[in-house]
Amino acid sequence: MKSAYAIFLAALIAAPASSAFAENTDPYKTGPWHYRSIPCVDTTVVAVTPRLGDPGQTKFTAQDFETSGVSVTFKTTLGSDPAIAPVQVAVTHYQGDPDNPFMIAEHPGDKVQVCFLSTPPPTQYCDPDKDPRGRVYRIWDYVRKKQYSGGSQHGCGGA
Repeated sequence: MKSAYAIFLAALIAAPASSAFAENTDPYKTGPWHYRSIPCVDTTVVAVTPRLGDPGQTKFTAQDFETSGVSVTFKTTLGSDPAIAPVQVAVTHYQGDPDNPFMIAEHPGDKVQVCFLSTPPPTQYCDPDKDPRGRVYRIWDYVRKKQYSGGSQHGCGGA
């Protein structure tokens, strides 16, 4: 009986903590940022597409997003290395990410703030002067007052 009570008590204590953690997976301070040490720009959403798709595909179904994830592209090249051609910022999440429904609901023209958080360090496989992948961004949606973060679907030097 004591072990059943202990299991019940442990589950009762862990349940609120785990659901609270699931609701707040983004560790960053909310709201627009105005830090001198973190470059941010006000810009707009250019495109919202499934992470995987066919070349030239312009119509997408809910199933396309559910099976592959989502990619949101922005009208900025913030964080691009001057050593390589500028690349538009895109944040990509795989299927099942809790922020996907919010990202899928973005529309071209939506006003957002894009903040550049980090460049990957050079490694045996990653030369950040030649590979634009692996940069991390934080996005704030001005209309819906919500944020998400991430970067490319593959890290620097990855597949």
